[in-house]
Amino acid sequence: MPASSSLANQIRFVEIEKKQQRVMFQQKKLWLRGPDNSIANIELVSPDRNEMLGLNIYKLNPDYSVRERIKADSLAWESGAWRLKHSRTYVMSVDTVRSHASDGEIFNIVENPDDLGRIVKDSKEMNFSELWDYVKRLKTSGYNAAPYEVDLHSKLSFPLSSLLMVLISIPFSIHKVRAGGAAKGFAIAVLIAFIYLTLMNVGVSLGNSGTLPPLAAAWLANVVFAATSVVVLVRMQKTL
Repeated sequence: MPASSSLANQIRFVEIEKKQQRVMFQQKKLWLRGPDNSIANIELVSPDRNEMLGLNIYKLNPDYSVRERIKADSLAWESGAWRLKHSRTYVMSVDTVRSHASDGEIFNIVENPDDLGRIVKDSKEMNFSELWDYVKRLKTSGYNAAPYEVDLHSKLSFPLSSLLMVLISIPFSIHKVRAGGAAKGFAIAVLIAFIYLTLMNVGVSLGNSGTLPPLAAAWLANVVFAATSVVVLVRMQKTL
């Protein structure tokens, strides 16, 4: 699924919408094409804080040799522009390298913070280990990882939904079939699926907002349905 989602997004944005491919992921790092014939290697992006961490920016000559390199701890959106923080610029010449501090200098690698969501790899495009690593790096850096952590736990909880819905649907369906109402049994099964998805979405929303811990948010629907399944199956056994 992650590989298919990544390919689908690439086809949509590059092949169909004809947008230029400016992003490449390699060895868990982000490479992004920037202005002034430059490329940037970014360690971590935090959309909720409008900040990028661990940057190495390379400005290139027409022959693709490096004319200038910028090393920065972060690039943050301030006063309508992306500004370098704790940074230093290295200017290459024929036989020397000159350097100077470049804190506060503008480097508009994307137009505005809204574009960060387009360059960050979506959780659906990451497998479990990739998402685990990304959540760990976000939390270590002090950023809000709740939405990604909810998605991480959902990768384990959601596959169980089919089993839980079958367990809770069978007793209702059997009862209605015996009563001569197969159509009603089918309708109840559809309703149960709808209720499950609603609970799942509510849990995710509560987890993203911080109202519930990510683990509880991802497993809310499963816990409710598991408890209901046990109750329904026990009652069904008593009536047999």
